Amino acid sequence: MNERMAKLELRLIHQQHKDLFLQTSHTIKAINDLAEQHRILTALHAINGYKIVGSEEVLFYDTLAQVKEQIVQTLEKTVCDLEHKGDKHYEKNFTDGVE
Repeated sequence: MNERMAKLELRLIHQQHKDLFLQTSHTIKAINDLAEQHRILTALHAINGYKIVGSEEVLFYDTLAQVKEQIVQTLEKTVCDLEHKGDKHYEKNFTDGVE
């Protein structure tokens, strides 16, 4: 995902839309911070004797991974729409526009 984000950053900087990249980066960092907080809370619960359900933990982290992937895919679609702005033969990903 880091490589894809780096490529998207270059494409967005070229079009003077670095703000979109920063927004996405901050959102993904917030999700990573949430995962870290959850990991710490789970560890504290385990230390205090609470039973941790492994399948629920896997589901939690899988869901966060899917959310991050969806955010990156949406940014990729947005970049494509920005790159094809004004092209009447291009079928837009977002009919309401990207500007």
